[in-house]
Amino acid sequence: MSSLKLVNFSFLLCYAIFYSKAYTTSKNIINQLDNLLNFYPGWKNLNDLIAVKYYHKRHYLNSLIKTPTSKYKCESKIRVLTVFLECTYTKVINNIFSIIITWLQINETQNKEYNDLINGCIYTEVIKNIMAILIVPIAKLMKGALEALDLLHHLPWATTTKMYQHKKPYIMCLLLERIENILDELNDPILSCDDRSKNSSEIEIEILFDFFVSIRKDLQKETDTLCEFVTYNTNYLWNEYVQEYRAIINQGVNLLFFKFLTKKIEVYIKTEIIEKYFELGFKFDPITEETFIPTPEETLELELEFKAIDEELPNPIQI
Repeated sequence: MSSLKLVNFSFLLCYAIFYSKAYTTSKNIINQLDNLLNFYPGWKNLNDLIAVKYYHKRHYLNSLIKTPTSKYKCESKIRVLTVFLECTYTKVINNIFSIIITWLQINETQNKEYNDLINGCIYTEVIKNIMAILIVPIAKLMKGALEALDLLHHLPWATTTKMYQHKKPYIMCLLLERIENILDELNDPILSCDDRSKNSSEIEIEILFDFFVSIRKDLQKETDTLCEFVTYNTNYLWNEYVQEYRAIINQGVNLLFFKFLTKKIEVYIKTEIIEKYFELGFKFDPITEETFIPTPEETLELELEFKAIDEELPNPIQI
């Protein structure tokens, strides 16, 4: 009996020693990560954050970029960079949703005041189109970038979240899933404005408003302890757009505000995709519709496409 206990103890000891052995990252992964940070200028231009907190320690992006990656610290560097990317993308989504929430609040007040069903339907259809052709694609690219970076780790979060329920999945994974669900809900024929039902229009506006507000609250809850943002006014884009619109109108130009605002959101999203996706070195595969990180050998091949980014986005992401 004692010999059996000794065997079991020996087995457990060997198991513990084997699994406690430090994992060292391969040279290929290290080169791929360093190439991503040093070849692509977008990382040096990320200025939305002061620092991020990971395991109660503050990390600075410039330090991560300048410090050559060692095989013993590569894994933690991947984790911290992923957090930086999550925080960066969170601010982008917050900016977009802040504009739409303010827009919905103003339009709802105006439509109630004038009992304007037609305008209510127009605004909800415009916002649904913005979500379908702008917000869903950028969320898809963000999710892909996070997953591609995470896959450099030998224990990706996307895998470990299935093994360990206490680990939370990516913010953008949840966001994309909720966006897709809300579009399905809003495309319900019962809520169609075709029947000119005042009730259906109000329900759609309420659903949209609650959706955007809840997403922003969840983002804030998830990033409060992780992200140290540079201080900024959350309504700065809205205020900037309103001032620009008034200047145009004052020149005698006849321009509908919702058309002007739709174009401004489109330009903003295109700019963010360029600066915070392509210029960070992420590549979109039109066949698999997945994001990947190029190896150092593939970098030269991507150089011509990289220079053309400012002119046009790749065809698979229609914006």
